[in-house]
Amino acid sequence: MENLTFGEQVKIVLNRKNMTIKELAEVIEKRTGKKMSRQNLTQRLGRDNFQEQDMRMIAEILECPFHLSILPVETQSVLSKAEKEPKEVDMTIGDLYQIHEDLKQLEEKTAQDSKDFQPVVWPHDLEEDRELGEINPYTRREYQTNSVRMHPTRIGYVQVYDRKTHSWTDMTEWAFLGYQERKKQALGNKYEPPIYLD
Repeated sequence: MENLTFGEQVKIVLNRKNMTIKELAEVIEKRTGKKMSRQNLTQRLGRDNFQEQDMRMIAEILECPFHLSILPVETQSVLSKAEKEPKEVDMTIGDLYQIHEDLKQLEEKTAQDSKDFQPVVWPHDLEEDRELGEINPYTRREYQTNSVRMHPTRIGYVQVYDRKTHSWTDMTEWAFLGYQERKKQALGNKYEPPIYLD
């Protein structure tokens, strides 16, 4: 998960712990004494807008380790946090083979899940269609392309809205996050992050 933003990692951990963004916002509000709504936290997670102290607090709430470093990922993996000494890890050939097989299966599954998914990558959204499209009850307008919500029934899946088809597409979280990373690299400064609804 090193290549994911802090906000993306938090969403994955929340899903694994069957915890909602609203529940996390309530715990943060209790700890800090400052108002924190679900909408505010959702926006901050989407923009990845956190100070270090906030990241440490959220990691503690989620019972996850927190590491902050400006070193390249390759360097981080071999340096010990305390002593900055090379870390020795005992691995067998079987361990390496299993890691290789797991990665291979994950890549195949991600490729299969994202095969039919053709989201809009252009920053300009199509005109809304209130008759064909699904209407957001809060804005009373059609959902925007690249709006993302947790799947209502399938664990580990998200739904992504596309105004071209005026419908939602199901994707695994991993396939969606992988697609967003590729999109970031391809579009650079023109990349527009998804609109997280949950």
